[in-house]
Amino acid sequence: MTTDQASPSSAGTAEYYDISNLILIEVWDENFHQGYWHSEDDESSNRVAAERMTDLLIEKSELGQGGRVLDIGCGIGTSAFRLAEATPAEIVGISNNQAQIDEANRRAAEKGVADRVSFAYADALDLPYADDSFDVVWVFESLMHMNRLLTLREIGRVLRPGGRVVLTDQLRTGPMSEEDDRSVRSFMEQMQASPLLDLDGYRALVAESGLELVELLDISKHTKKTTHRVIAAIDERWDELVARYGEEIAPLLEVFRSPVGLVPQLGYLIAVARKAS
Repeated sequence: MTTDQASPSSAGTAEYYDISNLILIEVWDENFHQGYWHSEDDESSNRVAAERMTDLLIEKSELGQGGRVLDIGCGIGTSAFRLAEATPAEIVGISNNQAQIDEANRRAAEKGVADRVSFAYADALDLPYADDSFDVVWVFESLMHMNRLLTLREIGRVLRPGGRVVLTDQLRTGPMSEEDDRSVRSFMEQMQASPLLDLDGYRALVAESGLELVELLDISKHTKKTTHRVIAAIDERWDELVARYGEEIAPLLEVFRSPVGLVPQLGYLIAVARKAS
């Protein structure tokens, strides 16, 4: 069985993002996802790199003819809006953080796309949608905040036959020292995240969920700059951020600038799976 041990609670994840939303925008970008850089010499901005990552998910979704998309863990809608610009798809985003949902719907109205891009408060383990409702489901850096197996099974329920799920997640790329392993486990708990899986663990997870694995990519070498840049930004702006948000923000800043993010075996993956036709 690959069911996650010590999976984070929905309430814990929602509380975590109440504050981290603000900090992520300050030290990274309003696109909360990791960046994709072509090489070590690529000095693209955080925003360009994060948009490049979003574009990679759009490509994997194969939505050129449109369709209905569910974006689980949608944040404030930045990736959903980019998807809406690139495809004629109808997009529904969900989050268990009401502040994110309110801001995402405000932005949808402001952008004039609320007729086909909407956001709702929902629990990924109990989706308020009928069976076979979506052509594509996105789980963009949010699966680690859930019980992965149960979430994928629920996704399989709402996917139409032949539909696909496109997801990203943290990845264990190899054996760690005992010290690094303890540090990474503690770090994932602080981030309200489930324990890491390696590629074989992911293959087993998808198989156990009842979905069919289409593609599994280790893109760790393209995302490493994310951690370096976040740590540098927090170091540079620590005093400013504490003055603005109060001393109580310091523990969260420490989590974001943790050197654990630099452990070589802490990587990043993209997975594509499908529901049998």
